[in-house]
Amino acid sequence: GGGSSARAAAAPATASAPSAAVDDLMLLDMGDSPPAPPAPAAPIHILGPLPCSTAQVGQQWGSLPSERRVQMNTSLISPQDMMNRLQTRLNVQPVEIIGTEGICAGRVLPGNDPCFLHGKLAPGRLDILVRCRDPMVAERVAALCQSALA
Repeated sequence: GGGSSARAAAAPATASAPSAAVDDLMLLDMGDSPPAPPAPAAPIHILGPLPCSTAQVGQQWGSLPSERRVQMNTSLISPQDMMNRLQTRLNVQPVEIIGTEGICAGRVLPGNDPCFLHGKLAPGRLDILVRCRDPMVAERVAALCQSALA
């Protein structure tokens, strides 16, 4: 008789919103297979791509007062992987790869304040420097890097 329990479980989904919310709570209580969390790429981006050259990044880097360093373990194996992940998950512009290092440039949305990222990859390890004007933005971007690049 597995069929009748499947019909009973499906019925609340067609009911009003409050019972659907109860359904969601019931799902969260199940220890064996919790629902998958939403993908981290879904939120509204705080950065947009900022096309610029390595020289432009170098000129502006020192004028940006807020810096955050993130040191982490990573599954990334190449600087190209790191740049692709930063581009797709943080919505920044790859600028240049030099050896095991990569530079990306973003602008803080909805404005145009620059936010630069410098990543240095070692086997299983990644150091990221985030540089921008606003310390709160630097914190948020550093946290995004940790979730996107692990």
